[in-house]
Amino acid sequence: MGQNKYLAAGSGTVPAHAVLTVEAHGLAGLTTHASSAEVVVIDCSGSMSWPSTKISAARKAAAAAIGVLRDGTRFALVEGTDKARVVYPAAGRMAVAGPDTRADAARTAHTLVAAGGTAIASWLACARDLLTADGQDHPIRHALLLTDGRNEHDRPDELERVLADCAGKFTCDARGIGDQWAATELRQIAGRLHGIADAVEHDSDLEAEFRRMMRKAMDKSLPGIRIRVRLRVGSELAFFKQVFPTELDLTQEGLRTGERTWEFPTGAWGDESRDYHLCVSADPTGDPLGEDMQLASLALVAEGAGDHPAETVISVPRPVPLLVHWTDDPVLSTRIDPRVARYSGYADLGRAVNAGCEAFEAGRLAAAEEEWGRAVRLAHDLGDEKMLRRLRRLVEVLDAGEGRVRLRDEITAGDLNSAWVVSNHSTQTRRSAVAPKGARPPHEPGPPPAAVPAQQQRGRQKRADVECPVCHRVSPGTARICTRCGTALPTANGPAPERHDRPEQEPPEPAA
Repeated sequence: MGQNKYLAAGSGTVPAHAVLTVEAHGLAGLTTHASSAEVVVIDCSGSMSWPSTKISAARKAAAAAIGVLRDGTRFALVEGTDKARVVYPAAGRMAVAGPDTRADAARTAHTLVAAGGTAIASWLACARDLLTADGQDHPIRHALLLTDGRNEHDRPDELERVLADCAGKFTCDARGIGDQWAATELRQIAGRLHGIADAVEHDSDLEAEFRRMMRKAMDKSLPGIRIRVRLRVGSELAFFKQVFPTELDLTQEGLRTGERTWEFPTGAWGDESRDYHLCVSADPTGDPLGEDMQLASLALVAEGAGDHPAETVISVPRPVPLLVHWTDDPVLSTRIDPRVARYSGYADLGRAVNAGCEAFEAGRLAAAEEEWGRAVRLAHDLGDEKMLRRLRRLVEVLDAGEGRVRLRDEITAGDLNSAWVVSNHSTQTRRSAVAPKGARPPHEPGPPPAAVPAQQQRGRQKRADVECPVCHRVSPGTARICTRCGTALPTANGPAPERHDRPEQEPPEPAA
């Protein structure tokens, strides 16, 4: 976990930021226990027939996705027009994947015809009904959605209403093809349903993209992991977000399980890595200067796979602490952790891309050029080649490092959508974190806190973690008091420090 633990003393209550990386390994063996259901939704509106390569690519993509379904997976193929129609299986319910049903469904996919309107809310409602029907109690439920148009044939508020009802029941990855779809709609769908939205830039890429997405879905074997956040007395939760591979604000989805404890669902997992950004308020009341104090703890809570309880199929690491270290050294308090800095940079990048797209649609071309220039500079600093490539379709880049660009004379709707739809995507590459102006470079070491003599600081750096003799909480070797019960911790030299009580002592933390 990367965190900004050094905070300025005397500044009152301030935000403390941390980025938690969660990595899952060795889950492939659990796929035999996983119970999954998939719905493939293909836009078959009339616009998919022009050019004819779109509907042809969609047929091949649907067949390719069905072809990689794991044996035993429940699945259905839905034709989307101004209504939704289950075209496979013919009975209108879910089929069970196997050699025969995969072949039958692929043949059906190759007969899809483009004719009709676009009612995306109806398509999602159909997927919801299939995935949540009586007897369909599969813990891993997912949909793939392809469209080339906007949600034009539903009532104006219907999409939001359906998404609110679908949220938490299944996840959905969405792809746009052609020029007429709306990036904001696809991002809305993927955001509410915890999926990823993107553009298919060439019709010929669609088959491989659908095969890749379905393979990723089939790799999911653990139904869910919850991230438990437990705050100390006096701290408040500001937000909790997923920041990689895409930004998803999970703050309102947290379940409060105690007075100061939340659990945030993260959905199904395969072998993968995700990053989460936690921000809590830090109150210095009762804290000593120059000490590591625990603001919060973060723990993983896994769900079981099939009939197997979580503890029999997966091991999770011990909880990790979010620390605060009050200091009067401005060099330390202005230092930004590289991972926190990186995702702050991505937040700025997303805002710049969105602002440029909105300005361009409104006809404010100078503002669009300025915002996209800022986006180019940020993407360059972050090393995000995918975003840079898409921005180059909107602007001619004169100097990426300085953000000097010139608006292109011709910008298609497809080019605009392809940049807009990925404005909440990110990468984990850490070779070039973006830090706010004035922050110390991540590689540059800083001096020890001013409140702690250098000789004493050097001694502490060599100390191993220390266990409280009363409540047995393990604290960093630099700590002098237990952050749970306030007991003085054993020290290498000199008498034990005095106890620093907080307004209320922490009760023992429940096991993760």
